[in-house]
Amino acid sequence: MYLLFLDESGRPEDKSFVLGGIAVRADEWRIVRDRLVDAVTRAGWPADRELKWHGIRKGLVPGKVADAAFAALAASPVTCFACALRPLAGKQRYPEMFATPDDTYATGLMLLAERFQLFLAHQDSYGLIVLDSRRPELDDRMRRFFERLREEGSAYLKFDRLVDCLMFAPSHFSIGLQMADLVVGATHAARGRLNEASKWWRELKPRFARHPARATIDGVGIKEFPELSRPAREGPRSLFR
Repeated sequence: MYLLFLDESGRPEDKSFVLGGIAVRADEWRIVRDRLVDAVTRAGWPADRELKWHGIRKGLVPGKVADAAFAALAASPVTCFACALRPLAGKQRYPEMFATPDDTYATGLMLLAERFQLFLAHQDSYGLIVLDSRRPELDDRMRRFFERLREEGSAYLKFDRLVDCLMFAPSHFSIGLQMADLVVGATHAARGRLNEASKWWRELKPRFARHPARATIDGVGIKEFPELSRPAREGPRSLFR
């Protein structure tokens, strides 16, 4: 059994938006959690204080704490996933999938669910998705969307490996969601840029999911949509109905 913790970076109405996080095997969760907490505590960060990418980016989290957190994640038995969306380009090529910010978010969730399903099938296991809680009405809408997705599948996959509905939690109560926030924040900040985030992303890169035969990350651990070089294809039915 695997838990996939997901968070986002950017806004669905922006030029770029990234949804992603970490998958952890349930029986290894305590190892992963304790490794991160111990690392940042030794670096001087209080164990009961939320660790967020926003704080790192704004300089509110000391560099040595950020270094310790990413080193702990990179050394942990986690598998990272990220879906990098280009909403403005998406509106041109797949209008139903990017019609509203909620549709954009749902598109990212669908693409990540596909990759998580394939990962679970390869592991011969099952999984549960945990999201950062936002607004109650939006959380309920995402639950309904995900239930339809789980029952009907996407254009490419049936989701027989996903257990139950989406789970939501406030990030300040969830170390898993804080880890997801670090992964997705560094991934978004490092895309196409040479900055401090790129150092942390390179450290995390070996932890991203890879194709089981080709060992490639593109399209597996990291999905870009719409792709820069591929022609538009027909999108799926409207995500919300």
